[in-house]
Amino acid sequence: MLAATNTQENILQKWNYKARKTGGEMSRGVLEANSHSEAVRELRRQGLAILEVQLGDSSAPVGEKTSANTRKRKLENAFRKEDTVSFCSQIAVMLRTGVTLKESLDTFADQAARPIVAELARAIRDDVCEGEDFSSALAKWPKIFPKLMISLVRAAEVSGMLDEMMARVAKDLAKQRKTNRQVKGAMAYPSIMLIVAVLAVAVILTAVMPRFAPLFAVQGDKLPLPTKMLLGISDFIRFGWMYWAPALVVTGFGCWYWMKSAMGRQAIDKAKLTFPIIGPMFRHLYVSRFTGTMATLLSAGVPLLEVVRILKDVTNNLCYNAMWKLVEDRVSHGGELAPTFREFKFVPRNVAAIIAAGEKSGRLPEVLETAAQVAEEDLEVSLKSATSMVEPILIVVMGVVVGGIASAMLMPIFNMSKMINSH
Repeated sequence: MLAATNTQENILQKWNYKARKTGGEMSRGVLEANSHSEAVRELRRQGLAILEVQLGDSSAPVGEKTSANTRKRKLENAFRKEDTVSFCSQIAVMLRTGVTLKESLDTFADQAARPIVAELARAIRDDVCEGEDFSSALAKWPKIFPKLMISLVRAAEVSGMLDEMMARVAKDLAKQRKTNRQVKGAMAYPSIMLIVAVLAVAVILTAVMPRFAPLFAVQGDKLPLPTKMLLGISDFIRFGWMYWAPALVVTGFGCWYWMKSAMGRQAIDKAKLTFPIIGPMFRHLYVSRFTGTMATLLSAGVPLLEVVRILKDVTNNLCYNAMWKLVEDRVSHGGELAPTFREFKFVPRNVAAIIAAGEKSGRLPEVLETAAQVAEEDLEVSLKSATSMVEPILIVVMGVVVGGIASAMLMPIFNMSKMINSH
C-alpha cells in the first residue's frame, strides 16, 4: 500500500507555462513536475519571469479539471465590481502602512464580508507565496481584474510603488463604476416607461377591448374605421397567437443573431456614436474612459504601444478599435497621436488639440488627466440633456397611442348616443 502511495506521489504532471525571458521575449511551453510549486521553482531556476502556470490538459483526471473550472467560473460570476474596488483600496492601505503583501491578502480574506471573496483572496495569496508575481496571480482572473489593472500592477512591481498604484487603481475603478451607473440610470427610466406603455396597450387590447366587442357588433358596418382596425388587432392577438408567437420568436432570434454578427456590432457601435440623443452621451463616455486610462497608464510608466492595446478593451467599440489599430501602427513607426485623432469625427476637436499640446510640451499624462475631467463634466451634462429630452418624447408617444386607442373605443359609443337622441 505504501509503495502504491509513493508511486502515486511521484507521477509527473504536465504544466503549461507562459513566462518572459531576461530580454523581455515571451516564452511558452510545457514543463513536467510533481506539483505547481515545483514547476514554479524550476521556471525561476531557469531565470524566467512567470506569467502563468496551469495544469496541462492530459495531466489531471477529467473530473478534477471540470470541477476546478466550474469553481473558477462560480468565483468569477459571484465576485462583484464593488468587491474589486474594496480589494484594491484595502490592499493599498495595508501596503502603505508597511504590511507585507502576503499579510495584506490574509487580513483581507479574514475580514471579507462574503466567503467567496475570502476564497479568491486566499487563492491569490497561495500563488504569491509559491513565487508568482502579484500581477501574474491577478491575471488568472481576467473577468474580475481588468487588463488595465494588471498592467498598472506589473508596472508598479518594477518601480516599487505597489501601494500607490493599488490606490490609483481603486480610484479609477470606482470612477468607472460611477460613470457606468450614471449611464445605466439615464437609460433605465425611459426603458421602464416604454415597457409600461407596451403592457398597458396589451392589457387594453386583450382584456378591455373584448368586453366592448358585443356593444360594437350592434352597429355592424357603421363602425368607424379606427374601431374596426382596433377590433381586428385585438382578435389577431387573442386568436392568432399560432402566427404571431412563432414570428416573434424568429424575429427575436434573428435580431439576437444579427447583433452578435460583425455587421450588427458595427451598426450598433456606429449608432451609439451618431444617434441624435444618445450619441453625445456615448461619445463623452468613451472620451472620458480612454483619456483617463491613458493618463493613468502613462503616469505609471507603461509603454505607449501597450497602452494603446489596452485601450481597445476600455472603449469596447468597433469604431474605436479601427482608430486604435491605426494609432498603434503609426506610433510603432514613430508617429504622433494627435494627427490620428483628428481624422475621426467621434473624437472632439478640443481633445485632439489638448493631446497635441501635451505631446509638444512633454506633459501628455497631465494634459490627458485634464481632458478626462473635462469629458466627465461634458458627460454629466449630456446625461441630463438626454434624460430631459427622452422623457417628454416618450410621454407624447404614450399619450398618442393610449389616446388613439381610447378615441377608437369611444367613437362608437358617441355614435350610439347620437342615434338615441335623434330618435
